Amino acid sequence: MMNKIGILGCGVMGEALAKAMLKKTEGKNIFLFDIDTERTKKLAEKLSCKTAPSSSDLVKTVDFLLLAIKPIHVKNLLTEIASEYYQKKPVLISIVAGIQIESLENMLYSTLPLKTEEKKVKTAFPIIRLMPNVSVLVEEGMIAFSSNDAVQAKEKDFVIDLLEKTGKIEIVPENLMDAVTAISGSGPAYGFLFIEALADAAVLLGIPRKQAYIYAAQTLKGAAEMVLETGEQPGVLKDSVCSPGGTTIEAVKKLEEKGFRSAIMEAAEAAFKKSCSLGKK
Repeated sequence: MMNKIGILGCGVMGEALAKAMLKKTEGKNIFLFDIDTERTKKLAEKLSCKTAPSSSDLVKTVDFLLLAIKPIHVKNLLTEIASEYYQKKPVLISIVAGIQIESLENMLYSTLPLKTEEKKVKTAFPIIRLMPNVSVLVEEGMIAFSSNDAVQAKEKDFVIDLLEKTGKIEIVPENLMDAVTAISGSGPAYGFLFIEALADAAVLLGIPRKQAYIYAAQTLKGAAEMVLETGEQPGVLKDSVCSPGGTTIEAVKKLEEKGFRSAIMEAAEAAFKKSCSLGKK
């Protein structure tokens, strides 16, 4: 029998991952719930998925439970579904920024409906932590994958296979997740800013706006594909474009003068620190 997947939270990422899952399983195996019932209903109709009347009902129905909610709502949500979760124990898949697997374990453990003296031995909760980015919407996403020891190999394989059509999936030690969040999780926004700036430059130089976006976006996409396909270091590829005394090296000189690399590194570092702080709240 095919595993049933529940998605708690029908925002951008919840919808994107549901779409990716539909390339590997049928809509009848995907159940949605969001406090915005109208959005849930519309998304379910759009994707031919099923809905659950409540978060608790969702938990009772599924084998894998994806948390696609804001960090501030996690503790209350886990408390809300605790009773049903302990009975079914679906594999918990979290895409919540900053919240570590250990923190999720502790939240679940703290709500165990047992007397204090009966809580000496920790219950093993199977938890997978993912950090996807918004590019999963176009099957060019990057997902980092970590899990605890309670997750079985077949369960890991199922989730990896389920999300295969999102782009690339890499298994990483969980202690790198905050760094991954800063680089690939937030990274598309940096790329969009670069594309927008490059397109603005194109317009400044006389290229119509519609064409400017195409030139800028395709150029960045092609550069990224070259790095992935050739396996060359970006610096080597950059040097291959910079002819002596040419236009590109002149542009690179100006970017260096303006602190282009430093700005990107500092931006990623700021995102990293924010991700770390989310896990401490």
